[in-house]
Amino acid sequence: MAAGAWPAAAAAARAAVRTLGRFIPRTYTHSTTAAAASSPAHTHDDYNRLLSALARDGDGDGALRVLRLMRQSPSPAACAPTAASYVSAMAALSKAGRPADAAALFDDMLAHGVAPDRAAFSLLLHIYSSHLGLPSAAHSVLLWMSRLGLPPSPIDYADLVFSFCRAGRLPDALQVLEEMRALGYLLTTHVYAPILQAHCSNGDMQSADALIASMRLSGCHPDVVIYNIYVHGLCKVGDFHTVKRVIEESGRNGWVPDAVTYSTYIAGLCRCGHVEDAFRQLEIMVAKGLQLTVVGLNILLDHAAQELDMGVGNEVLERCEELGFEVDVVTYNTAMDHFGKEMQWLHVLKLFTDLLKKPITPDTHTYNILISCLCRAGKFKLAKFVFSCKGFVADTVTCNILIHEFYGAGKEDELGFLFSDINAAKIVPDTITYNTLVDCLCRSGRRSQAANLVRHIDEGYPAEPVAHLTYWLVRNGHVREALRLFDDIVAKGVALDGRVFANVIKAFCRKGPLECADMTQLCSVLDRMLEIG
Repeated sequence: MAAGAWPAAAAAARAAVRTLGRFIPRTYTHSTTAAAASSPAHTHDDYNRLLSALARDGDGDGALRVLRLMRQSPSPAACAPTAASYVSAMAALSKAGRPADAAALFDDMLAHGVAPDRAAFSLLLHIYSSHLGLPSAAHSVLLWMSRLGLPPSPIDYADLVFSFCRAGRLPDALQVLEEMRALGYLLTTHVYAPILQAHCSNGDMQSADALIASMRLSGCHPDVVIYNIYVHGLCKVGDFHTVKRVIEESGRNGWVPDAVTYSTYIAGLCRCGHVEDAFRQLEIMVAKGLQLTVVGLNILLDHAAQELDMGVGNEVLERCEELGFEVDVVTYNTAMDHFGKEMQWLHVLKLFTDLLKKPITPDTHTYNILISCLCRAGKFKLAKFVFSCKGFVADTVTCNILIHEFYGAGKEDELGFLFSDINAAKIVPDTITYNTLVDCLCRSGRRSQAANLVRHIDEGYPAEPVAHLTYWLVRNGHVREALRLFDDIVAKGVALDGRVFANVIKAFCRKGPLECADMTQLCSVLDRMLEIG
């Protein structure tokens, strides 16, 4: 069985058991759905109540099974699925992350001669719009409803506007907006928000201004959500003067800036290098009793460390904790990463121990930052200890860090603890792992081991490790071995990749493309490679 297949199978088995358990109607004491189907006490309404419960739970398989039981009922005329039954089953499939199956079930409803009602059409339109990202299909459903005398609701139109905007079809979204206006529908901020988001994403702030003005004229007063989208767009184009004015005029315009407003403003200032201005806004925010969002804090911390210094970044972290701001594992990872780049392993270790004292769980990235920092500081024993910590599950990145650092320090003989995990399939090597191993082996003069490794990866001779091996062979003057490698690759039926050619040229031209050590030899090798390719 392939790696990871058994856990997936076990999870599927557990899910199946849970599904069987949910077949029991909540208002009954029968033990199985089959018993419910055979009992004359269970009516059409009972089945629909069960389908509604399955829709709430997102149990798509259970809903499909109930539909089959309804069709196979001893009295099919009394228990045949109706449009409401199909709507519940479609909702269950959609909530279970199976929107395509939900849309297909609508076709099944038509095939069984069941006429869709308004709810069925609206759900299908929502699935096409919000889940499948198919605005044209959603629009065709809207037209279908109109032809059948089922006028679409404002929510249907809002779904369609969102779908067109997400697909980058802003003119179509604006046309739908005009249709809503012509039909006299009440236009809400929910309808305007995706259009404003599209204008701001395109950097078209003039159109964004016009849209907000038209909202006011139509009696739809922009709220904090609308202004937060607008502020984000202004920050994106670097118009902080307008951001400041918009916030100052907020009371006059009937809205109150919230934590998202200021966090967006602070993040925008940071991204444009105005870190000191960002700190001033943070002071204003704190004075208003608002708390910086986790994302905003992480961006501020990251840019404070880059633009000013890590000491300032650490002060930001400490001050935010004093103020009771919410911090998460990303916050600590950001701070640890910056200290690690400064080779301040004691600060990294202190942040790690502080993290363990809080109700925040370190993730694999946290451990990888710590292990990398310790290795670069020469603290290999401590790095091995962290690797073996209870609860830490190493990943491929961990593996690559350890291989690179241990080989670089000449301590490859101490990597037995890592390779035992690889052999036990606890860690799955990737292309970077193999490239790193090839580089390390060649640097230490063990080119035959590197060649043997490349020969046995997967089906043999993957492109990138071959390119790395070729580079080292040519660079160290072992051109004949490189040519033999090419012959072996051809015998294996593998074509030479373009990356191999690039690395051969790079190895020959150590000082630049115009300073090749031996242009004649390079040309002969390339000719040989072209014959093979």
